[in-house]
Parts: sequence; structure tokens; C-alpha cells
Amino acid sequence: MRIFFMRHGEAAPQAETDSVRKLTEQGRQDVKGIISRCFDDLVHVDEIWASHYVRAQQTAQLLVDAINKPLVTHKGLIPSGNPDQLLQLLNDANKTVVIISHQPLIGTLVDRLAGLETGRYRMGTAAIACIETDVFAYGCGELRWLHQPQ
Repeated sequence: MRIFFMRHGEAAPQAETDSVRKLTEQGRQDVKGIISRCFDDLVHVDEIWASHYVRAQQTAQLLVDAINKPLVTHKGLIPSGNPDQLLQLLNDANKTVVIISHQPLIGTLVDRLAGLETGRYRMGTAAIACIETDVFAYGCGELRWLHQPQ
């Protein structure tokens, strides 16, 4: 099974609270570009999971508009989210999903699931990684690719 991990697009540097920061125009363009680049893989997902933070929801909506898949909001996908809980959600769901979240959670998940050294690959804004795995456990996945916006 393939799972896609995506970091939200570039967001405004400041807002009333971190959770309400919105995508910048550059962030929107980066997200659209990466979706276009990965479209052939992304159309096969079952669902899009996203953090409830505004920038993640805006990123997810751009993906929903492109591939017409359902969006599920998970409050645990915040920057300080628990990677162990997310792996359990993936095991329980048994679906191919795109997870749209934040650093450090998204980078930690990619590194741990693929058995990579921490921080080996940078997950910049709007970056997307594809991991293939049969078991949602640390070290059991293989990083198939990681794309950064151009």
C-alpha cells in the first residue's frame, strides 16, 4: 500500500494564532504545482486527511479540487501530534491516504516509517513523499520518492 505525506504550502509568517495562518499566494502556487507533478499517483488515493489548521485545510482543499476525493480532518495532525497515534489510525483505516500536516510531525513520520535517520530528508513547504508499506510500523516502509516544489 502507498501512503502520501504532504506538508502544507507556505503560510503567512504571522497571525493571531499559529492555527489560523493562511497560505500565501506562493504557497498556493507551490501546492498546485506539486499536485500537478504527482497527479497520476494521487488520483488513486481513497481519502485526504488533514490537520484542522487553516493552512493545512487550504492545502487539502486544493487537492480535493484536483482529485475529487473526500477530506477527513484529524485534530491529531498538528505540529506536535503523536506519530504513534497516527500509525494506529492508518492501521485501523486500511486505506490509501494523503496526509497533510506540519513539521515536525510529517517529517518524523516519513523518517520513522521508512526507517531513515532523523532529518535525513527535508520536508519543505508543499513537499510530498510517497511511502510503500504492507505494515504501518516503524522501519517497515520504503520511501519511493520525495518531491519538493520547483
